[in-house]
Amino acid sequence: MKYSLSWSDRAKKEMGNLPEPVAKRIYTKVGSIRDNPSRTVERCTGYPYFHQRVGSYRAILDIDDAALLIRVHSVGPRKKVYDR
Repeated sequence: MKYSLSWSDRAKKEMGNLPEPVAKRIYTKVGSIRDNPSRTVERCTGYPYFHQRVGSYRAILDIDDAALLIRVHSVGPRKKVYDR
């Protein structure tokens, strides 16, 4: 069963600030994990969230298995996205 995908206002704004080819890659990669997110995402050390690698960028995710929901909290370059 597929998970629903939800983007926070912050993630939408951050996606709008990225170069278009990068934003498309992130959107495609995050959308592709809807079938089985536990297969490709990793838990963030010290945080209750998960992250998805897309080149040198990361998408910070909250996965709710009971509601079958993936919520994208933040998107950005690897060096900066964890500081938020």
